[in-house]
Amino acid sequence: MNRDEARAALDDMSNTTRKLALDGPEYPLWRHAAFGVVMGMLVLSQGLEMPWGTVMFVLSMAGVAAITMDDRRRYGTFVNGYRKGRTLPLTLSLVGLLLGAMGAEYYARVNGLSLGVKLGIAAGAFGLAFAVSLIWTRIYQRELLDDAA
Repeated sequence: MNRDEARAALDDMSNTTRKLALDGPEYPLWRHAAFGVVMGMLVLSQGLEMPWGTVMFVLSMAGVAAITMDDRRRYGTFVNGYRKGRTLPLTLSLVGLLLGAMGAEYYARVNGLSLGVKLGIAAGAFGLAFAVSLIWTRIYQRELLDDAA
């Protein structure tokens, strides 16, 4: 491969990255909400007694699988949140905050706090995951555009 061929290959990669950023998946609002629901269910599963906690956990994992399959069917790809780049600190922050919420659910369960408290913690986890999903997508698309420039 000579210098001109290498330059052409790099230009093709940049054009493809730019096309992905501009024409890539435009996730509808319900997709972000579905992610929030799945994360809220996962958090709530830690606050519920057996067998309901296990049922909620299994349903949340099924939700992850459903979202992944839907993305692949609808958009041809699933973008993993644990990718290197500018989105990784946001992903890791979300994981840390959701682990904290799971700890709060565990505390609520062990100390016999009301279902209302547990649902409130799960609702907070939903809102956080929903917002982070929206922000994550914007950062990802901006990163693709910057890489293509």
